[in-house]
Amino acid sequence: MNVRDGAAGVEELSEQIAALATERQELRKAGASYEVLEENRLRLGQRQWALCHALIELHLPGLEAAVT
Repeated sequence: MNVRDGAAGVEELSEQIAALATERQELRKAGASYEVLEENRLRLGQRQWALCHALIELHLPGLEAAVT
């Protein structure tokens, strides 16, 4: 992954996280069920995890491969 691709991936993930957070607020406001909120929470957590790893790869290329 080159720096440009990495930065684009980080930007895309950041946008997805913002959209999921907005969706969560709307779901809570609308009185969504526990199951619906939990599904949103899981998707949000997955994107946050992916963002963390994308940032590590962008700023410290090869670190994850060396650690795992």
